[in-house]
Amino acid sequence: MKCFLHVMIFIALLSLSGCSVKHEITTSHTYLITIKTPQMALSDTGFLNQGTGYTQLQIFNAGSVLFNLEMNDTICLDGTCLEKEDFNRRFFGTEHYATLMEDIVSKKALYEGKNRVSLPLGFTQKIDLPTAHIEYRVEGDMRYFKDSKNGILIRLRPLP
Repeated sequence: MKCFLHVMIFIALLSLSGCSVKHEITTSHTYLITIKTPQMALSDTGFLNQGTGYTQLQIFNAGSVLFNLEMNDTICLDGTCLEKEDFNRRFFGTEHYATLMEDIVSKKALYEGKNRVSLPLGFTQKIDLPTAHIEYRVEGDMRYFKDSKNGILIRLRPLP
């Protein structure tokens, strides 16, 4: 009976620990992060944490996490994980290619560099799609994404 109890406790602990996978963070930078969607509007200090195959964007207010976005094989927003395409439909309000959010956070050109114009410290893009009108700008470590058709704004400004 005692052995059975130990086995059950071990199985319970093993199954619960699967929800708390820790990722190795290799870089962490502070930003003033603004995120506006039809469902939310947040603007406060946050962190962009990155590791191998893992990116986390967090917004804090008074020491509490207001927004926690984790990107690896799936995208998890405040603990709710979705396939990347499903996340895009819910967050951006329309269909986009799977890695759109990761490209924004990683300062990569969107839609294979469509309408890319180089700037001294980055680039800009204006992309008209049937379901979105995107303005995207990268200047140094600053990122600015705006979809005026769907009311989406994502802006990351580095803090000193």
